[in-house]
Amino acid sequence: MAYEGSLKIVPGLTAGADLSSDQYKFGKVSAGGVVLANVSGEPVDGVIQDKPSVAGRAVSLAYDGVTKIEAGGIITAGARIQPNALGLAITAAAAASAAHKDSAAGTFNMAAGDTLVLDVDNVGAATATFDAAAGTITDTTGYAVANQDGLTVLVAVDGGANQTVTFPATGHTTALEIAASMNAGLIGCGVNVAGGQVVVTSDSQGTGSTIAITAGTSALTWAAAVAGTGDVVDIDAVTAAEVKTVVDADTTAVCTVNADGSVTFTSPSTGTASELDFQGGNVITTMSLAVEVINGAASGTHFAGKALEAATASGDIISALLINGLNV
Repeated sequence: MAYEGSLKIVPGLTAGADLSSDQYKFGKVSAGGVVLANVSGEPVDGVIQDKPSVAGRAVSLAYDGVTKIEAGGIITAGARIQPNALGLAITAAAAASAAHKDSAAGTFNMAAGDTLVLDVDNVGAATATFDAAAGTITDTTGYAVANQDGLTVLVAVDGGANQTVTFPATGHTTALEIAASMNAGLIGCGVNVAGGQVVVTSDSQGTGSTIAITAGTSALTWAAAVAGTGDVVDIDAVTAAEVKTVVDADTTAVCTVNADGSVTFTSPSTGTASELDFQGGNVITTMSLAVEVINGAASGTHFAGKALEAATASGDIISALLINGLNV
């Protein structure tokens, strides 16, 4: 269990921003007050001890002693530590590091055509686009057709079980009448009329989107089904592996799939010129990223203390020894 003691606090400091979510993270003194240390490997002035919710409120910044601190990943007890871009403690890099950023855990609810605009190493923006289209099937029936009242059509959506539509006794000789009853009797798809023919379209989009007419007693005839397309199976539940495939193909970033379903974006270079510039796109919000520029760290990065306990995962609160006169 994390512990603390013999802390020395810088007197008279106020918060330079809302720090209510930044207790036990690395902080630094700016012209406007104490703010979160948000550059990986940068020099810091201490560890934030409390939770001021607005700028101008008093804040305690510990610079010496044993403090609690939130880990940004696995840390071995006794390892030197430094901040990552979120102010969390990570093992201090002995060599130059690459710019990197973690997303939220997936899957990710996207829309067809969503994008991520990313400039890697300041060579120009590249756009990763997530494409998806729905599976469909169109009837080839000649209308007006013989009355279909009481007859059936069986439809499987996205590879699921057959759904049976039985046409009620209300008159079914036109495409509009057929489509209306099918639309009312099916889930997971929509039915309309286009070009005078009945068209069944899956509600999902991606390569897993399919419509199959498997059997039934109706006299309706159908063209070959058109399967969904795109670079994901289901645009409403895009996996980390699918994100990696798209972003690796469309940008020079290197993506890593993590066990929790998140994605780590990494520059292929290291050092202070290593850069990830997240410029925009719908995926920014979907993956809990931000429009920001992240840089790698040079070799010989400042360290800000020593871990007294091991951290097994990001978010662990551990004890760390701070050194009077940090960044040595």
